Amino acid sequence: MPVKWLLIAAAAVHLAAASSPPEPITTIDVGVRENMQTGTVQPPPPKLTAEQSERINFGKYAVPPTLQSLLDLRQELGDPERLYDAVYFFVNTENFRYFSTPSDVVVFGNVGVDGVHYGFLTDYGTVTDLEEAPIVCISPMDFDRPVRIVAKNLKDFLRLSLTDANLVLNPFGTEAEYLAAQERWAEEEKASPYQRTEEEKQARLEVIHELQKRISLPELGLSAFSYVQKTSEERGRQVTIRTLDGLGVTTPLEQGRLHEEFKVSKEEPIDLSKLKAYLAGAPRASKLALLRDLQITRVLPNEKELQPLLMEEMQLLGLKDEAARIQASY
Repeated sequence: MPVKWLLIAAAAVHLAAASSPPEPITTIDVGVRENMQTGTVQPPPPKLTAEQSERINFGKYAVPPTLQSLLDLRQELGDPERLYDAVYFFVNTENFRYFSTPSDVVVFGNVGVDGVHYGFLTDYGTVTDLEEAPIVCISPMDFDRPVRIVAKNLKDFLRLSLTDANLVLNPFGTEAEYLAAQERWAEEEKASPYQRTEEEKQARLEVIHELQKRISLPELGLSAFSYVQKTSEERGRQVTIRTLDGLGVTTPLEQGRLHEEFKVSKEEPIDLSKLKAYLAGAPRASKLALLRDLQITRVLPNEKELQPLLMEEMQLLGLKDEAARIQASY
């Protein structure tokens, strides 16, 4: 389904549900969904309060000023739909997370369709201030590459979303592909039964104007497509070890150490005895790369022996917040 339709359909659903908004989501019960495919069902984890969920999501980090400005604006507008109509995502500070959401991502928003959500990439806690953290888009239904870097920081992300939210949601190989998709989406939008009224268009512009009064958004300095491409390329140069999710690891290898790979795939079972031996001696950066690869190839709730082993290792690595996010989400 083209993403332009995703946005239009989402708006239609939200408008229809505006009179009775859904309860805030604090956990994503991936374990139950996956087990139902095999004919077995396990009870969901205990529900967290909104405050508990937010605390787990942010861990050691404070809410950055730009995100706080969005939260304040949402509260003053009185209806989260109004801010959504401007930026095309719901501001969400709770632990909204799928099994493919990297454990070092702090979630700040979701689209409301297909589980798509956005977050700050902390690179396993090495980012000092979320205001300057890279922004990732997580698309759980994109099984081959569910995670992508889309912006250098939240302010750039907001500018990009206001320029073309569809570019944030969709990967494109070339600018020609992107421009062709824009033309196709424009034609589909003309034919859509979900057209904004003039009053709705004006209301959106008023919210955008208020947002820009509160948050100084930089110009991208490039076309939106070129900005996303350059951001991805710059990330590639920062990476010390490449990973299956495309994010890679930026932690440097210790002097004199080489990367030691522990290969995993969706098809092959993991030899836990070999994994334990690997974890006992591998470099820290290699272990972090393995954590990324395991999250993208495994549904950890279904790995009854693997998950506790990983939780123990994450504690030893000082990844307390990351481990808590995984445990609270499944």
